[in-house]
Amino acid sequence: MLKAAKSKWFELLFAAYNTNLLRRRFHSFRVRGLDNLPGPRRSLPLLIYANHTSWWDGLAAFQISRKTGLDAYVMMEEKHLRRYLLFRKLGAFSVVRDSPRSAYRSLEYAASLMKDDPRRALWMFPQGEIVPAGRRPLGFYSGIEKLIELTGGCIAVPVVFRYEFEGAFKPSVYAAVGEAIEISESEPASVRDLEERMELTLDDLEGAVLNRSLDGFRDLI
Repeated sequence: MLKAAKSKWFELLFAAYNTNLLRRRFHSFRVRGLDNLPGPRRSLPLLIYANHTSWWDGLAAFQISRKTGLDAYVMMEEKHLRRYLLFRKLGAFSVVRDSPRSAYRSLEYAASLMKDDPRRALWMFPQGEIVPAGRRPLGFYSGIEKLIELTGGCIAVPVVFRYEFEGAFKPSVYAAVGEAIEISESEPASVRDLEERMELTLDDLEGAVLNRSLDGFRDLI
């Protein structure tokens, strides 16, 4: 597997590049619920699990992490990470989902990152591939449940993305951060539990966008 090789100076440079790129490609990037992301003063590591409907999701996740001061890592399909090796300097590490043994090593590595420093946050796209936004059920891989088991407990937060053309030349990005929950051996959560939490967050975001109920959204670009 390809491990993360974080570089603070590269993250700083890329943050400026990423903001400029998002401004050029999108009309706005509105996010609601950022206060649901726990700060660094926490006793459990943070798992952020997100839906995956676009290639832009990873860059949107990076933007949220930078704007909220998260020390974030992300699990990325190895064939894609090999094309963008510099993403390792941003905290990306690889997983080969078609190989159970290799995938398990990646989960062990992810769990070690989280346990070594609870102030870290890990982004995960448990659908494993880009899928249509309206798909139900979401179809999570079981790896998310195994990762939580390996960490021995964490705080899990769903984040959802939606891309909309609204009369402007460029589309807008919408995102919502769902309610954080603590997961432990005494209070476990199944894959379906996590899927349902994300589905509720997706439905809430869809309703806000369609009804133009945009109070509480913050533009990150």
